[in-house]
Amino acid sequence: MKASLSVFLPLLPLLVTQTFAQLAGNENYAEAARSLLREARMTTRSSTTYPLSSTAITFTVGEDDAAKHYLSPVGPKFKKYTLVNDWGLDGLGGDAMLVTVFDVEGQVTCDSLGQQISSYASSDDVWDQSFMQAIVLQTGTSFHVTSDVSDCLSTWGGSLIVKSGNATSDVSGIGLAHVEGNKIPPGPYLARIDGNITLTELYRVYRDENQAMTTAVIQQIDGTFTDLSTTTPGMNTLSIPVPSRLYTLNLTDPRPLEGRRIAVKDIYDIAGLKTGCGNRAYFNTYPARQTTAVAIQRLIDQGGIIVAKAKTSSFANGETATSGNYQQPSSSSSGPGASIAAYDWLDNTIGSDTGCSILCPSSAQGVFGMRPTHGRLSLDGVMPMAPVMDTAGFFSRDAVKGRDFSKGWYGDLFANYTDLPQTLIFPESDWTFPAGSPAEPIFSAFRQAVTEYVSPVTIDNRSFEGFWNDTGYRTQTYNLSTSAYLSAVWGTLVDYGQWNTFAVPWFADYASANDGRIPFVAPSPNTRWAYGRVNLTQADYDEALRRKEVYKTFLVENVIVPDNVTCSSSIYITPYSTGTSPNYRNIYRSPPSNGFFSSGVESFMAGNPQMIVPLGQVPYQSTITNHTEYLPVTVTMYAAPGCDYVLWDLAAALQESGALSPVSTGRYAYSV
Repeated sequence: MKASLSVFLPLLPLLVTQTFAQLAGNENYAEAARSLLREARMTTRSSTTYPLSSTAITFTVGEDDAAKHYLSPVGPKFKKYTLVNDWGLDGLGGDAMLVTVFDVEGQVTCDSLGQQISSYASSDDVWDQSFMQAIVLQTGTSFHVTSDVSDCLSTWGGSLIVKSGNATSDVSGIGLAHVEGNKIPPGPYLARIDGNITLTELYRVYRDENQAMTTAVIQQIDGTFTDLSTTTPGMNTLSIPVPSRLYTLNLTDPRPLEGRRIAVKDIYDIAGLKTGCGNRAYFNTYPARQTTAVAIQRLIDQGGIIVAKAKTSSFANGETATSGNYQQPSSSSSGPGASIAAYDWLDNTIGSDTGCSILCPSSAQGVFGMRPTHGRLSLDGVMPMAPVMDTAGFFSRDAVKGRDFSKGWYGDLFANYTDLPQTLIFPESDWTFPAGSPAEPIFSAFRQAVTEYVSPVTIDNRSFEGFWNDTGYRTQTYNLSTSAYLSAVWGTLVDYGQWNTFAVPWFADYASANDGRIPFVAPSPNTRWAYGRVNLTQADYDEALRRKEVYKTFLVENVIVPDNVTCSSSIYITPYSTGTSPNYRNIYRSPPSNGFFSSGVESFMAGNPQMIVPLGQVPYQSTITNHTEYLPVTVTMYAAPGCDYVLWDLAAALQESGALSPVSTGRYAYSV
């Protein structure tokens, strides 16, 4: 028998309404891709030329385990700065040097330069003392270089001082030059001297040891991006270049996300790059995108720096992920989740959430993650899974920095508030732990801290199911529990919706280019698309939408109710991961399902924000390492739609009070 919504009892007339579901802005993604394909087919081979020119200079500083790998993009497509020789450079034609640019004024002494060097070393992972072969001193006023700088620079490995602007000096026994040019961002550069000095930015190249990335990304001066990297030692790993933090460290008017290094899930379009959506056949079907997804362009406009595209499970359609190490990192935002937990050279990563694709990886990695309010941030330029549920969210290791990132990215898309919610909901069934649970003290400490901070008027111990029963919704739906009522909703919206809006046009385009062949699709999306194609109808889809809207109405009118003062009348808080269940990758698993599930779907249905908060870690005995290892302990918090900042502000305040801690990268989230 066909397992769809049509086999369930209909709703009573009281709850039957016409449904106008809000979309996320990515419902026309397939047509946009097809338009690019048509344009590409109209372009003749002779109309495209590829100039043969070097695009990057690479080098290594240090040896063995201390080696640091670098890349400097060169050529007309990349940023460069020219300093015009006034005097002193004539004998250096053809030389290349590693230089550091300093902002200075007044007396420039060995001590003052030393202080700047210490600051550079502590605030930037790209800068290295090897970049002191020459120094460029620039000013907006005037400066004088004292005689002791000569010996200091020699000690630091340097041989040339280049002055720019109104400058004098007493130095001797070392190269000295003067140039003219605009001020440039302080930091490390590759200098090529040929009459004048041409400076190009330096990127440190890191290994993607956890195989979380698909593409290394560098922005070009026209605003598009290119895949540009270099090889570094490692097994089957990409190398990811990241720019110096010094370039944006001391700007006079920084944008909210200035200098933040960001990796983006490979379902978001980035101009100049192909979008793979976790599938090689799809990657090869369409040309590089011409525009960047609205959500990602918003990051860039606020100062964010895109450094990589990160892996997604195939078409973001749930499967067992293989990025990370020996634990399954969860999906579908597997790469963003694994990389933020592993790499301190990343500041934030961007994922998407349709049905736990940020929440689940956040909890698996033990980092902060938010599924935001649905429909506020446009997903134009993002692969659709189910536009009625798709959202663009992110990961962070730090609640304070996550709060700031959230406000920098989303801006005024979410509501403000003047007071804290008056009700905290701790569902009793979820806050009851087995005797001797190692996670229980961690959960209890957090519950006490959040209660003391919020100081609620009311504490409610009902679960979502309890509210469903008490408000009469169960009676009005022929005594169906929420699980029964919603059992086919998510699966129908995804299986039927993604097949028809995304997969059908892609299959046609692939067949057209490949003599009628069909593309390879991984088992999970293939199973779900086949189910949607064979077993579901438009009527099933419409009924799923209707049930989704009914449940949303229930939730926002009875549990997480919008409020003009507190934004959300309540915050619903429940344990998410107890840290007791290792999820190994080296085991055989059951075949993929059709995606019909109804546990933990509240925010998917209602479109409200839901946040994962890491609290601590508990030990377990690993069957992989035969050692004691640690798994994260997390809670999740819900608020009313549009009240995302209520949750981020609360988490940040608890971190500032000491009740929460930032998460470290690597094997241990917290010290042991």
